[in-house]
Amino acid sequence: MSMRTVFTTITALPTGITRETVLETLHNHFEMIDLNPLVIERHPVKAPRKASPEEFHSIWYHVVDKINYFPGYHGRTEFDVCFHDLKNGLQTHVYAPLGLDIRDKWTLGGTLPHEPKEPVEIGLGVPKDGLWLREDVDMKCNVMATSFVKKTLKKAHGTLVERLVEKAHIRESEIHNSRLEEHNSILSYYSEPSSQGLASPMSSPNPTHKDRFGMSPYPNQWPTPGPDEQRGSIGKPPYPYSPPPGNSQKPSTDSRYSLSDDPRFLQRSPDLRYSQPPPGYQDSRNPHRMYQPHQPVELPQTESWIAELPSSEVRHG
Repeated sequence: MSMRTVFTTITALPTGITRETVLETLHNHFEMIDLNPLVIERHPVKAPRKASPEEFHSIWYHVVDKINYFPGYHGRTEFDVCFHDLKNGLQTHVYAPLGLDIRDKWTLGGTLPHEPKEPVEIGLGVPKDGLWLREDVDMKCNVMATSFVKKTLKKAHGTLVERLVEKAHIRESEIHNSRLEEHNSILSYYSEPSSQGLASPMSSPNPTHKDRFGMSPYPNQWPTPGPDEQRGSIGKPPYPYSPPPGNSQKPSTDSRYSLSDDPRFLQRSPDLRYSQPPPGYQDSRNPHRMYQPHQPVELPQTESWIAELPSSEVRHG
């Protein structure tokens, strides 16, 4: 004669554990099986013929437990169990010998400090703050073995939850350390110049740094005038003029280079003296067009003459 037993166990989870870490453990079937202190062997199997249609496509395992029936006497129990993942938990169904049928449901609930609070079920001692793990057990077994099975199951699952919490703490520490190392590596990367000569955006700009194209990463920074430069004169631009690829002209290295030689400055200059690019400059919009300096236009010489206007005399009476 079988007897049905239903009971619920709620465990409050300590602070510092996130919802994702607990769900990751619940959805890891091998880890959930190994956290049970009674399990000594497990391996995946196909769904048995006695499986219901909705459980046939679930994930099945064959598990071997070591049971202590009396002090100094223990035995082995083999059974099949199916696992079904839920959005906020896990469902399991155990088909054990002697008509033992256990349906177990694990549910992760509760709210974190940054989440809106939700109403909780009354009468079960559900914590109002923080996360909690709920286990609902629906068990059918022989009347004579109900008390022993329930006591053994509660003790084993209590140890399972303790190991799960400790595993979550370890996982959270690993995630925290990984993020901290990544953050420190990013800070160290930007605090020191890289091998390519790029300066850190967090450090003071250094216009002498050049990238692999010979350009300065700080085009708006002006270098400090050297002792050979006259005070008050326009100094060099932060980078020399370099023609586009394909142009045979080499960049000028003349120390007397000024803004009037830079086509980027010429495009913004309203002065007609700087309205023409330097010789050999190639237009980026039309690479086949090469600018050539305009030759001075000589006006024809004409004879000049002076015209004398008639003067008027002023008489005084």
